[in-house]
Amino acid sequence: MGFPLGQDIFGGAFLYGMENDIWDLGLVVGLDYKNPGVDSHHELQQLKTHPWIHSMLEGGKMVAYGAKSLPEGGWYSIPKLSVDGAMLIGDSAGFMNGQRLKGIHLAMKSGMLAAETVAKALAENNFIENQLKDYDDRVKSSWIRDELWKVRNFHQGFDHGLLGGLANAGIGLLTGGRGWGFKNLLTSKAGHKQMEKGLKEDRYKDLQFDGNYLFDKVTDIYHSATAHEEDQVPHLHVNEPDVCITTCAEEYGNPCKNFCPADVYEMVPDGDSQRLQINFSNCVHCKTCDIMDPYQIIDWVPPEGGDGPAWINL
Repeated sequence: MGFPLGQDIFGGAFLYGMENDIWDLGLVVGLDYKNPGVDSHHELQQLKTHPWIHSMLEGGKMVAYGAKSLPEGGWYSIPKLSVDGAMLIGDSAGFMNGQRLKGIHLAMKSGMLAAETVAKALAENNFIENQLKDYDDRVKSSWIRDELWKVRNFHQGFDHGLLGGLANAGIGLLTGGRGWGFKNLLTSKAGHKQMEKGLKEDRYKDLQFDGNYLFDKVTDIYHSATAHEEDQVPHLHVNEPDVCITTCAEEYGNPCKNFCPADVYEMVPDGDSQRLQINFSNCVHCKTCDIMDPYQIIDWVPPEGGDGPAWINL
């Protein structure tokens, strides 16, 4: 919404002033855009060219970089919260207020509710799903549900562009979150299904990386302090790699090269053709590929324990 995303891409920026003269700059890009050429990393660099942002950052030095997927699906996308021996809390459960772009308070509250359920389960020495379902009931009767219910249709409104989304959001404030003022549930398609086939105009033809203020992906990856044991089995599994070379290249132009903020996916020459090269050691664990792959053939699985980005100052 607004610069640099324009009218048709959901998202927004933030700039937080931290101690020790550190600025935290970030850009949220909704993973339901239509243009397969959208690159969230490049959008962030575009954001830095805005005169006001530039005036705040000029003369500074980049100290850290990272990327993460946010669970902005809302109340209707929350999964089953308990199974035998386990409960989902915080981000893993989708507890985030997409309208306010906040979720720490929801994560803390869900942890407290889960702890109450665990205490009861310990007392009865019973950890099966029927026992832990008490956690689901506690969530639904808490202010977590109240807060998320009021914004349950917020994101879906932006399927109709910036103006439609803002109108729906405003009406929702007056009607307890009803879509367009009268619908309890606004339906929407999965993000990867929103992507349209066909190559689009290059959004970044005028973007020039100078290595001092505007950085390419490789430079930013270095500042993420990402590290993986090179000898392990790659944690990124492409189940049908031939699709990348043929169908995806023709229909979408291999959007994995764009939506990955860490240059993990690369199409390299292979004789008269090309092949997919997975630079898994670059991965910053954002899981965008698992979400936005239009064919849903990429599976992100946890790598060896402790491997990944260091999240320094993030």
